[in-house]
Amino acid sequence: MKTRIITAAVALAVFIAAVLAPPAVFTIALAAVIFMMLFECYTATKADTAMRVVGFVSAALMLAVPMVSSLFEDHVGILTISYVYVFAMVIVSIMLYMALAVFEHGKRDYKDILSSGFMTLYIVISMCCVWLAKAVYGTPYMLLIFICAWSCDTFAYFSGRFLGRHKLIPNVSPKKTVEGSIGGVIGATIACLIYTFIVNRYFHYSGDWNLIFKTNPNSYVIVAIYGLVCGTLSQIGDLTASAIKRDAGIKDFGWIFPGHGGFMDRFDSVMYIAPIIHFIMLIVTVVGAFID
Repeated sequence: MKTRIITAAVALAVFIAAVLAPPAVFTIALAAVIFMMLFECYTATKADTAMRVVGFVSAALMLAVPMVSSLFEDHVGILTISYVYVFAMVIVSIMLYMALAVFEHGKRDYKDILSSGFMTLYIVISMCCVWLAKAVYGTPYMLLIFICAWSCDTFAYFSGRFLGRHKLIPNVSPKKTVEGSIGGVIGATIACLIYTFIVNRYFHYSGDWNLIFKTNPNSYVIVAIYGLVCGTLSQIGDLTASAIKRDAGIKDFGWIFPGHGGFMDRFDSVMYIAPIIHFIMLIVTVVGAFID
């Protein structure tokens, strides 16, 4: 446990430094994380050289415009350009993997190739939603994704360790318990509420954060719902990663975080809820614009 705590403290310090850095630095750091996650995933699933090349090329194509557009201030332009471009590159990536299934026929099963393609799209698009949350809605909103995911992981770990009695899904993750799962959801909800209170009380932001979480009289009800829903869903992301690891015959995707595993192990919950939280905010913003 001591190793886990020390690693978490150091990783948190690096994460905060990246968040507070200029947009270009944060963008580069996020891109590096994405490519490390892809590397870990390809290693775990024993992807061959051709599959890795197509995966990295696909990721680079999907990330190109969003990462460059983060240097500009026009949020509407960022959103429009990025959505259209990423959608086009998703189609290109699918075509590349379909072509690879033809050229690798007889060498690799098409199911391995297409599943590798799916994981590439899942990782890149999900982590792009983290970038979109920061670029379009602001740092406070982006941090809400991590607060929810990581607090759920933390509270689930300690709740399961000290209170766990009933196994959750033992064939996927033998150590996870029902009590830990419930503790994770409750912990995520409380953490989101405390975070929102601190931001509203001690920091000053304009735009969408104020509209939804500061001036809205129902703001804390909305945050509580976020915590409950996303705390629950984040565990699906964690369990999905566990299922992949069990099928691959590995304990962790990587080793860079002693006691925690690799980048995939640390961001599995974030990946699952980032698109959900992002599109909830998008829907709320669009509906609010129509009402106004």
